[in-house]
Amino acid sequence: MRVLLVTYWELTHMGGIWTYIKQLADRLGALGVEVDIMGTNSARNEVYVRNLNHSFSKDLVWPMLQAKLNPTDLPQFTADSLLAYYELNRYAFEMAASYLGVEQYDVIHAQDPVAAVAIKRIMKRNIPLVTSYHGALAREAFYDEQNSNPQLILSAYLQSKRGRYFLSLEQRSAAQSELILVSSHWIKSTVTELGVPESKFRQIPYAVDLPNYRKAAAARFPHRAPAGKKVIAFTGRLEYIKGVHVLIKALASLKTKRSDWVCWIAGEGNLLDELRGQASNASIAEDIVFWGKLDNIPSFLKHADIYVQPSLQDTQPFSVTEAQLAGVPVIVSGTAGMPEMVEPGHTGWVVPTQDADSLSELLHALLEDDATRKKVGAAAKSWAEQHRSLEEMGLRTLDVYQEAIYRGGLRA
Repeated sequence: MRVLLVTYWELTHMGGIWTYIKQLADRLGALGVEVDIMGTNSARNEVYVRNLNHSFSKDLVWPMLQAKLNPTDLPQFTADSLLAYYELNRYAFEMAASYLGVEQYDVIHAQDPVAAVAIKRIMKRNIPLVTSYHGALAREAFYDEQNSNPQLILSAYLQSKRGRYFLSLEQRSAAQSELILVSSHWIKSTVTELGVPESKFRQIPYAVDLPNYRKAAAARFPHRAPAGKKVIAFTGRLEYIKGVHVLIKALASLKTKRSDWVCWIAGEGNLLDELRGQASNASIAEDIVFWGKLDNIPSFLKHADIYVQPSLQDTQPFSVTEAQLAGVPVIVSGTAGMPEMVEPGHTGWVVPTQDADSLSELLHALLEDDATRKKVGAAAKSWAEQHRSLEEMGLRTLDVYQEAIYRGGLRA
């Protein structure tokens, strides 16, 4: 079997989608599947097949697309600059993917709705399409916009032109896919609201390559926490949707009660300077270390005492599972798929979304209680090792591919 894993987004060594793609490709390869990976390289403005060294520069078609899709001839198309930019990039992605070729695959596994819609439009034959919904595109776009417009509410955004555009991509990709992969009940219910029949869904939780994780964790992290300080940790993209600003607000409140802690934040993103400024304004800049991009998160997490995932929306972040595997007690926001990752009080805790006061109070209580932290961390590690097997994820995903081929054959 030959499979294409494809994403409209950038292929990067940071972020959950890349972790999923890389681990899945490796596992499928071990099962005898031939896997290619297609995605975007923003630095070079190209679409490429990563393992084959094939690429296509979007610069080759961008002038032509801008000339065709111009404000004079298509004023409605270009009225919203953000949507026009998305559509121009989607068309460029389609042309690049068509040039690179998709007809040689038995199954195409899209990692986002934009890629699914694009690939379906260029197919010359009926190749079974499986789409993973790693998040809710329209809702993620809402949080991006809420960052600059705090008064914006979700229901109003979903009824706006932009909201309807992103919802239409989700609806079209779901309708055109043979099967849909989700990792949580939450994302399944979100996509089901778009009118997608439940018979299309297959739920497979994200997994971690445990031998590789243990090997990475055995490496030495070259830094130690200051004497007498416990480490509160976060890893991930420094973007509004990840809620790091909520964590910093909670830490500012925590500092008024105690100072026996330090917060370690690993990751990159467009909010780094803003988050540094927030910490400085709250007089806790010296209590927070922004490590930037780290190549070995398991080693980093060995030094954490508490892990916080304060996201405004997150399906089932790998970072939470990695913290659990490190034996670190985790706190997650009570939104999206994150509450499904912990059993409150046994393998972690759930706090209301964007509730910095509740988060601060919980952090204060946990810093007081070494025994509870250790007990919950150990239970979380045991649970993750039993339920996050990459071998099982690979086998179940391969079953989905075979089912998609069978269903596609019935329709042919």
